[in-house]
Order: sequence, then C-alpha cells, then structure tokens
Amino acid sequence: MKIALKSKFLQAFGLIQEKLGKENVYLVGGFVRDTLLNRETSDLDIATPLSSEHVFSLFPYGLYFKKFGTVSFKLGDIKVTVATFRKETDYKDHRHPSKVAFVKSLYEDYKRRDFTINSLYVDYNFNVIDPTKHGIKDLTKKKLCLIGNNRRRLKDDPLRILRAYRFSYELGFDFSRKLKHAIRKEKKHISELLPQKIKEEIKKCPASSRKKLVNELSLGPSFEE
Repeated sequence: MKIALKSKFLQAFGLIQEKLGKENVYLVGGFVRDTLLNRETSDLDIATPLSSEHVFSLFPYGLYFKKFGTVSFKLGDIKVTVATFRKETDYKDHRHPSKVAFVKSLYEDYKRRDFTINSLYVDYNFNVIDPTKHGIKDLTKKKLCLIGNNRRRLKDDPLRILRAYRFSYELGFDFSRKLKHAIRKEKKHISELLPQKIKEEIKKCPASSRKKLVNELSLGPSFEE
C-alpha cells in the first residue's frame, strides 16, 4: 500500500530527506492516519533512527527536547516534529516514562505508541509500513485498538483514556472490546492526572462532544465549560 501526499507536504518531506538522508526519514502517527482518512492536517510527524543531537544540528532553529529525543520546527505553515526511535518503560507517575532508551528500529519504536491506527509508518518510497499488522485493518473498520496489554497501557498513562474518547469523537471510531473493558477497569486512574492536563485534552475534543466526555468519565462540573 502506498500513500499520496499533497504538494506542500511532499516538498517538506523532500527537504527533510535531503537533510537527514532518505533512508532515515519515516512519516508516522497522526499525519499518516489523517492522510489515509483524507482529513486535513497541518502537522508533519517524522520518526528517525538518527540521534536528536544530529537532527538539531541540521535544524538548529527548532525546539529541542533531549530527554525524549524530539526536535520541532516549522517549514512554512507546516509544524514538523522529528522524533528519534525510542522505547519507554516504568511509568511511575502515571504519565511520564522514567526510562527512555533510543533505538534504531521502528519495530521497537512502534511499541511505545498508543493505538494501532497511530502506528503506521511511511518510508521514502511512500510505502505504508504496518508493524502491528492491524493498523490498516482497524483504520478500515473504524476501530480503536490499543497496542499491547490494554489495562497496563492505560494504567501507565491514564491520559490515553481521554485520548481514546477524543479520537472516537473526532473520527467516529468505536472502541475495541478489549479497550472498552480496560477503560472500565482503569478509568479511576484519571484522578491521578493533573487537572490542567485533563482540561487540555478535553479542549482538543470537538466542542459538541466535550460535555459528553465529562459525563462519560464522571469528571465533575469543574471540567465543564
């Protein structure tokens, strides 16, 4: 399966390939998902085996977050984020991994991502790579499925519960049976998130669905607009 890019994204993708080497540049995440769904997007997500130090040396005007290996910058009106392949472990605060290790393979990188539909990569030949082997199928079936052990992934980072609802409302997707069960068992951990993070995620939801989200998760009146 191949992907078709609009001209402005094609130019940006080409420029980044020139800088980093085409074999080191993969489109990934929300950009790939939304492009395959024919949805508008202004963000370009890139994954690479190169170190973030090296990426930053080539794009020194970007915002550099060494701990998570990301460099963000703008190319015209396109917001670009380049992230070094990584794996994450030990979510001791129910939000951030205490251990981050940078790796060389996307087949390690994909395991840290949340949903199968957000774990599709595109190489320099515009081939779509589906390391979970379920991403394209779930995109077609309009199904939200978490990668890995569902309950553990939600307990590690309960913000994924709010993200699941947001994607469901935005895309019109249903939860998988496992995800629905895991949310029911682990939604109590939402209380361990900072209220500001919860509010930020609610604001990313379509306005017409925000009150529904607050009610679904029993978040309370303080989170209602």
